[in-house]
Parts: sequence; C-alpha cells; structure tokens
Amino acid sequence: MDEIIINIISVVVTAMVIPLITLLGTKLIQWIGTKIENEKAAKIVAEASAIVLNSVKTVFQTYVDSLKKSGAFNQTAQEVALNRAKEITLSQLSNETIKYIEKNHGDLSSWLTVQIEATINTLKHID
Repeated sequence: MDEIIINIISVVVTAMVIPLITLLGTKLIQWIGTKIENEKAAKIVAEASAIVLNSVKTVFQTYVDSLKKSGAFNQTAQEVALNRAKEITLSQLSNETIKYIEKNHGDLSSWLTVQIEATINTLKHID
C-alpha cells in the first residue's frame, strides 16, 4: 500500500515539476534576452545621442556662431546648418545604429531632424 502511494506521488510530482521547470527555464531565458536587448538598445541610443550632440556643437562652432555675429543667420542658413549636422551625424553613425533607428523609429532623416532640433533647444536653455 505504501509503495502504491509513493508511486502515485512520484508520478504526480513528475507530471507537475518537469513542466514547471521547463516553463520557468523558458521564462528565465526570455527575461535574460530582454535584458540583453534593452542594454544593447540603451547603448545604441546613448551613442547616437552623443554623436548628434557633438555634431550640433561642431556646426554651431564652425558655421552658426560666425553667421549670428554678422547677423546673417536666416532661414536658409538654418537649413544649411541642419543639413551639415545631419551629414556629420550620418558619417559617424554605425550601420548597426542606423538599422536600429530605422527599425524602431522609422525614417532616419526625420529622426535625425527631431534629435538635432531637440539638442539645439536643450543647448539654448542651458546657457
């Protein structure tokens, strides 16, 4: 009688524990994968943001500042400055970063415009 109960308990435990371990293992692997993807994404975004910031600073120092001093910084000059910042940024972004931006944010050019304009706004309000 005790042997039958032990066998029943063994079958029930085996039927419950093995699927539970499998499920928990799968969830753990998914969680680890998410953490790795999030860290990678954070690194890519931080790198892209730093490149945009440096590009904006470079264009300001080499182009915008002199035009503002001479009073010639108009709408056309703003567009030229934006395009220069985009060109500098694009020349420094890795293919992996470009692919990430296109996959997660859509059009690269639009994303760059938004990031550059936001960076300019931030820099204006720091002074």
